Amino acid sequence: MKSFLKRNYLLVLIVLLAIILRFSELSTIPIGFNDDEAAFGYNAYSILKTARDEWGRFLPFPAFESFGDWKLVFYLYLTVASEVIFGASEFAVRFPSAIFGILSVWATYLLTKKLLGKNVGLLSAFLLAISPWHVIASRNAFESDILIFFISSATYLFLIALREKKFIIPSLTVYLISFYIYRSSWLFVPIFLAALTLLHRDQLKALRINLPMYFVVAAVLIAPLVPTVLTFSGQSRFFQESFILGVAKKGIINEINEKRGDCLISLPAPICIIFYNKFLSYITVYFNNYFENLSPSTYFTKATAGGYQSFINRGLFYSFELPFLIIGTAFLIMGRNPAAKILIPWILLAPVGASFTQIGNPGRLNILMPVPQIITAFGIAATITYLKQINLKKIAVAGLTIIVGISFVRFLLDLTLNSPQISGRAQRYGYKELFGYLESRKENYREIAITRQGDDAKQYIHYLFFTRRDPGVFFDPQITTKYKGEDNWQVVEKIGKFHFYEQTPDLEDLPPKTLLATSANIVVFPQKPIYEAKYLNGDSAFEVYDVDQVKKSLEKQ
Repeated sequence: MKSFLKRNYLLVLIVLLAIILRFSELSTIPIGFNDDEAAFGYNAYSILKTARDEWGRFLPFPAFESFGDWKLVFYLYLTVASEVIFGASEFAVRFPSAIFGILSVWATYLLTKKLLGKNVGLLSAFLLAISPWHVIASRNAFESDILIFFISSATYLFLIALREKKFIIPSLTVYLISFYIYRSSWLFVPIFLAALTLLHRDQLKALRINLPMYFVVAAVLIAPLVPTVLTFSGQSRFFQESFILGVAKKGIINEINEKRGDCLISLPAPICIIFYNKFLSYITVYFNNYFENLSPSTYFTKATAGGYQSFINRGLFYSFELPFLIIGTAFLIMGRNPAAKILIPWILLAPVGASFTQIGNPGRLNILMPVPQIITAFGIAATITYLKQINLKKIAVAGLTIIVGISFVRFLLDLTLNSPQISGRAQRYGYKELFGYLESRKENYREIAITRQGDDAKQYIHYLFFTRRDPGVFFDPQITTKYKGEDNWQVVEKIGKFHFYEQTPDLEDLPPKTLLATSANIVVFPQKPIYEAKYLNGDSAFEVYDVDQVKKSLEKQ
């Protein structure tokens, strides 16, 4: 053990740093607890209590319905195991993501060491350990986050298999496990494996691989998933969010009709139909999305509007990484480095699935990691190696160390001080406090009315999770009113006294002895709220009104 630590003390220190950055204040940073986290948390809780998910399905596999988006179950059962140890809590739900985030740092070292040597491996592991994108991904409970470990590990095993055939099955198995984690792997992994096979065909041919046997193994491993892939439960997100069938389709069709209408004023109909149609528009949108998802601005200067899975006021990477990423890419390609046959296809294929939906969604694009960190590390090493004079190397190392240190400290300040002040709304901050208050007052009221107006969250799941509501109550149709909407999303209207409204109901429609909970600034009453849940910056998140008091105050006007 001592000899291992002596040989690998830098790697141990990097892993310790990764542990600190991913576990410190894990329950409260990121601030709040978003809808998907609450869904994993409560469904795991329900399975522990009843062996059924929130909709009463016995040990769901390979997907569970959740809000109607049919999440794959791998992260769910990791959460079940975590809640066995830690109980149903924010920490327990985020624990698997944090653990696999740390393991990803270790896997990145192994993969990069195999590709580019130990020193670049250590540097790439360090860059991933302190990466703003990876740190925030590891602290959120999203199933896509753990793909980073599995894809990296499978690729490492593939490289070993090029010399030792017995590692092909383990590599293939780990690749295919990712099919049960997140849908982006369904497109990425098969195409990536095809690219690896093509680019390493001479080495694979020398191994005299029995391809039919490996196809049989793959078929057996993914067979349980096939019925899901071929039904709505597997394709739900494509139907709900793609620009071809989802929410953006209407806008594209309206644009086509408008342009075709302008065209018809001056040109024959066949010409207008040829140049303005859905097929060409979809292709254009897809490639615009694809190249934007590879654009440096998406990762270095932009951020999601509310800070969901990322930051509002900073990019996903450090600015200092960009020049070294460019240098590293140039050296890989121009030097015909064998590592390019792994890293370049990985980068080019990562946005293939995400580009069917939108631009810059961190959860759908984080399959890109750890490739940018590996190439950046290679670019740094190549730059320092290129400098011949020892004094220049020392100056370069010292200067880069200072820049990295300043950038890292700024990131820590953003993560712990700035982001919590401004990202509460996107991260659903305040529901824990709101439902804690409402639950404590429910015995004194006939109805608790909660409106989604102003905050279209899946509020019912926050209520279930934070109050640890008995799953049996939620299963009972006499107590709970729920149905599936026309868009196949689940709608929950009532759980006992708690009623969830899409729009704020008229006061006259609410019975006596009712509490009304709304987002801030949705209603204006002469009566002040009896309770407010506030964001960390002091702004009001939610307001609670006693409806009887409000009615009396309105009568006096």
